Amino acid sequence: MSDKSQQHVKWDEFARDRWGRRPGRFTVPAPASAERVHELVVKAAEPFRVGTVYGALPKVRLHTSRGWLGAPGRLLPGANDADPERYLARAERELGFPGLLLSVHRPLHLDYALWAAVRDALTGLWRTVGHPCLPVEAELTEARRFTWDRGMSAPSEHAVLIWVLEGTLEATLWPGTGGQPVELAACAGELLYWPDGYRSRERHAERCVTLRVHVPRAPRLAMAAVRTLLADAVHDRLGHDGSVPLLPFPAPTASDGMAPVAQALADVGEAAGAAMKDEHLARALRVRWAALRSSAGVDPAPPPRPTAPPAPGCRIKVVREIIRIPDGPHRWIWAAEGHAFPVGGSAGARIAEQLVPGRDLTVAQLCRTVGADENNTAVLSLVAKLAGLRAIELLDEEAGL
Repeated sequence: MSDKSQQHVKWDEFARDRWGRRPGRFTVPAPASAERVHELVVKAAEPFRVGTVYGALPKVRLHTSRGWLGAPGRLLPGANDADPERYLARAERELGFPGLLLSVHRPLHLDYALWAAVRDALTGLWRTVGHPCLPVEAELTEARRFTWDRGMSAPSEHAVLIWVLEGTLEATLWPGTGGQPVELAACAGELLYWPDGYRSRERHAERCVTLRVHVPRAPRLAMAAVRTLLADAVHDRLGHDGSVPLLPFPAPTASDGMAPVAQALADVGEAAGAAMKDEHLARALRVRWAALRSSAGVDPAPPPRPTAPPAPGCRIKVVREIIRIPDGPHRWIWAAEGHAFPVGGSAGARIAEQLVPGRDLTVAQLCRTVGADENNTAVLSLVAKLAGLRAIELLDEEAGL
């Protein structure tokens, strides 16, 4: 039995025994090593070493036993910190007191190979329990003798998966509805899981490195996602700066004796109502779903790589599944590696039939299969786009085809 089959069987057992039911510890191969994660942590932390960066991803935060440091500077890992052990020891020594945890939130898009490994690991679980329709958030932590109480303030709105890559992690969980606490512990090579609705306290040992995945579950999160799309649609419709007016008081009375609604607010309400009836909002939701389905929910996705349209003799190999969602007559939304785009025309379906994972053919053969000239710019541009998204690999060129 292959490693992939073994992992899929374990996800089946995990889903049957634990998912959405109760916390537990499980053995599922980790998608990355502590050393590989540390390389990404150093890369993500570099901009923060010179000052606090606001509103950017990844988000890097250094927590200590005496509170969060807003501008940790040199206390963040750098190129000279060869591994988590050396970094944590140095940072604790420079702090002058024990206990710290470095959190790097949503960093995977900086490293395509690591992003893809996490995506592939989660895909086996989603095949069993269903695919998330909102982004799942990955977080890397490196900690030394630290107790994290961030999960104590309120029951979690996310299901939590934590791979322990190095060291030991202990967790105490309290059900949101009351009941006895649950004690869990995991060492390197093990996975901790708890469903949404639990409060949590975590204790990180002498040296602890984790890869954490937060899966949105609360209804409020779905409403927030739709609200954001609706707000964008309203902003596009209004086409102004959105400034709030200053109005006289008391406001003049309307002919029916009612005080009028401020026109700027009435315009927003009308635009929201129109946006809700517009197909563009539904299409935006479909595009978002297609992108998330192609990335196993791991968001943000790495940016496309630059790729020029290939020559007709170039051999191509399909290396990733290409997701297709209907979007009207002869219109589809295609998605690969976390990115989605529209494809129109009847030839799109014939092209899709050829782009099966593992298929190896030349661009000219692809063009002939769909009844197009081998220099057809639409087909060449589509192949280049899919190659940029890493769903297709461009191999050697063969003349005369």
